[in-house]
Amino acid sequence: ITCTAAPSKLCEAWTAAGATVLVAGEDTVDVTAAVSALATRGLTRIDCEGGPRLFDSLIEAGLVDELRLTISPLLVSGMADRIACGAGVVPRSLELASVLAEDDTLLLRYLVKR
Repeated sequence: ITCTAAPSKLCEAWTAAGATVLVAGEDTVDVTAAVSALATRGLTRIDCEGGPRLFDSLIEAGLVDELRLTISPLLVSGMADRIACGAGVVPRSLELASVLAEDDTLLLRYLVKR
């Protein structure tokens, strides 16, 4: 998924490599248009692992239905972004849907309250 401002040579290379290139947006990717384009192709479940700015865009557009969060027993320091990083949006409440524990790791699944 890209935007019309993306270099045409890159899009051509992706297509030549066998990728389906979807254009959604002018200067940046319009996440609402991108999700709609995927849905018309029957792709109605999307797993976002694109990073904190992409996740922020999806949250801001109201396109996030659930959050799956893994908590691992490892302390790491540094200058990392949050799970979602952007201009900031109105906080959305979550409801705990499930908890799985394996060894010392927790797998949490939350649903976005509507």
